[in-house]
Amino acid sequence: MFFIHNIYRILSMWGDYENETLIHNHKMAKVYKKRYQRVGDVNNSLYSLFGLITVLSSCIASTIAWGSSDINNDSKFILSIMSTISAVSASFQKFYNFKENSNVYFKTAKLYAKIQNKIECVGNIHPDYRTTEPVIFFKKIQDTFDTISDNRTEISNCMTKNCYNKQIDSLSYLEEKHEKYKILNDKDKLTYAKNIYDDSTEDEGIDSIVGSTIS
Repeated sequence: MFFIHNIYRILSMWGDYENETLIHNHKMAKVYKKRYQRVGDVNNSLYSLFGLITVLSSCIASTIAWGSSDINNDSKFILSIMSTISAVSASFQKFYNFKENSNVYFKTAKLYAKIQNKIECVGNIHPDYRTTEPVIFFKKIQDTFDTISDNRTEISNCMTKNCYNKQIDSLSYLEEKHEKYKILNDKDKLTYAKNIYDDSTEDEGIDSIVGSTIS
């Protein structure tokens, strides 16, 4: 019985390795969240841009076509150009599905944001006061990462490297926080236990992320 108790105590401890793993997962969730937010923003902007081009070119073409019964060669040329631009712009919108893609990317970003928030709920509590077992928590986090990865729309590696990644994304405030944890006295530690309720209910939150990902 004593042996089993010791094993359980070891599995429930948050040491340096567990804290580093927590910080790493926090960085990954943040990086993916920011990446998919930027891709969603780009697709949304392209949808608005081509929509504006379509409307403007259509208005100009309609004005020329209905503005005069006698259309000269110059007006015919402009009319054909505006009609072509309108048709091409509308085709781009339909073919590349900018709006639909942006919604998909934003949904993926929100899933990563939920993971980030759950990690922060644990990370904001001093390791000595965490009620969550690290082995169970990391298993659920990794399962959630895997589920999102299996269902998400992949982004071009070239575009990711050159457009959607920023160095600041890989910074985690938990890194500095855990350095402060190491020098706190017992009284100061208690101030970091205010969110212990959020920590104790994280399993439900993680399960809901997995469920929403699959659905």
